[in-house]
Amino acid sequence: MTDMHELRLDLRYGVRVLARRPGFTLVAVLALALGIGANTAIFSVVNTVLIRPLPYSDPGRLMAVRETFVPRFPTFAVAPGSFLEWRAQSTTFESLVAVQASAFNHTGGEEPERLPGARVSEGFFDMLGAPPALGRGFTASEMEPGRDLVVVLSHGLWERRFGGDPELVGEAITLSDRRYTVIGVAPRSLAFPNQDTQLWTPLALTAEQWDNYGGHYLRVTGRLDPDVTIEQASAEMRTIASRIEQAHASSNTGWSVSVVPLHELIVGDARPALRVLAGAVGLVLLIACANVANMLLARAAGREKEIAVRAALGASRRRIVRQLLTESLLLAAAGATGGVLLAAWGTTALPSLAPAGLPRIEQIGLDGWTLLFTLGVALVTGVVFGLVPALQASRSGMSEALKDGGRGSSAGRRRQLMRNSLVVAEVALAVMLLIGAGLLIRSFSVLEDADPGFNPENALVAQINLPGTTEEAERRTFYGDVMRRIDALPGVVAVGATQSFPITGDYLLGFQIEGRPKPAPGEMPSTNYYAVTPDFFRAMGIPLLRGRWFTDDDREGSPRVAVINQAMAE
Repeated sequence: MTDMHELRLDLRYGVRVLARRPGFTLVAVLALALGIGANTAIFSVVNTVLIRPLPYSDPGRLMAVRETFVPRFPTFAVAPGSFLEWRAQSTTFESLVAVQASAFNHTGGEEPERLPGARVSEGFFDMLGAPPALGRGFTASEMEPGRDLVVVLSHGLWERRFGGDPELVGEAITLSDRRYTVIGVAPRSLAFPNQDTQLWTPLALTAEQWDNYGGHYLRVTGRLDPDVTIEQASAEMRTIASRIEQAHASSNTGWSVSVVPLHELIVGDARPALRVLAGAVGLVLLIACANVANMLLARAAGREKEIAVRAALGASRRRIVRQLLTESLLLAAAGATGGVLLAAWGTTALPSLAPAGLPRIEQIGLDGWTLLFTLGVALVTGVVFGLVPALQASRSGMSEALKDGGRGSSAGRRRQLMRNSLVVAEVALAVMLLIGAGLLIRSFSVLEDADPGFNPENALVAQINLPGTTEEAERRTFYGDVMRRIDALPGVVAVGATQSFPITGDYLLGFQIEGRPKPAPGEMPSTNYYAVTPDFFRAMGIPLLRGRWFTDDDREGSPRVAVINQAMAE
């Protein structure tokens, strides 16, 4: 009898055995489906975020280049002047491009829409190895201020807003009250610098803007030359930074350069959380395996005579173990099938449940690598929970098993010892998960009880963005009218405005305390700040400890005033 024939017999027999115990089979399959499904879903996230390379040409050569001011700013945005110096002097990078995040109001459709976008320097699409799917990219002449306005749309925006019309290339659309000619449509995989970027326009800065070494607002990405290492590129860029520091000491003293793989920069913050989550669901699978193994051991007690009869008829221990492992693998296969279905549902729900800022979340889904992972998990799981019960069952003495008192034999005691060990392992793993969950809940509780410095209860926020072409006087008139109308609504106690919501973002401002020695270049202290309207503090429920709030008299032309928090005062 060939091995293949024996395998077919084992499979048929295993299916019949499991079918005769539908309750046992269902419970085992459900336990495994939950464990395998959770691991499959989390692996799909880990694979997409941490393992899968970026969807660009030769992504391993793409580097994020940032300015640094250690220890305050380990990574920071890049000044335009520094970028020009890097591009002119670097020999280790095949190309360097600068990107400035921006936003545009599209008013040409049925209803207006705020579109996140980016202004990019020359060679952006070539550097990424992602040429437009339709049309073309930007030319050098289009990077000059005052030239005709052009735009490349994301593939998603082109399909969603313009119906995927190929005739759109060459036509004009309205963005922030200005006419832009659509010259291309990006490939579907392009999402840069952020996953929600909808369009790209040229970074057309003036000569004065390019000569700025103190304003840091550009993101720089470069493609290494072939055979150039990160260490070589970092050494060269630090040398260039030293030259810039010597030439522009007032703005660049203490500043250097950081070169890190682009993929590492994108996923770096998400890596620890995903590793912890993967470890947690791994423990869930181990608990499921221990549970099923315990069930198999308990069930083996009732199959002692069956196994003894098979041994008496000439079945070898190897054949008996293989038969029992086949049953375990069938359970694992059924659990994996259920797990894939659960994972498919889970990956569909994950984008709405995942925390904001998780990179590449929209790309999460089941692919070939995920299914291969599930297959591997199923095989390992089947062996893990099936091997020990199979070996224990196959060791039972034939004569003892055929006796009525065989249940009190040494084999039975060994089986009981193994079951007790599995129970201890289950309890230990469950306690580990409970401790981790308890610590997590405690952390959330501490965060909820922490005083943010304002009262969020009954506070409503709205974001308003005017076109970049709006004059300053028009802006002031518009915002003033909006706040007056909101203040007149029933139930509104106070209305305030700021350029950034608390905690979500702020701006840096260098300062010098009068009466103290002037700081050396590069050592000036800085602080985060918000520009606010007079009623902002009352609207946010911020208590006043000393002094006064802003008033309507604190306007342009009057003495400059500021409100500081207690931490800065101390």
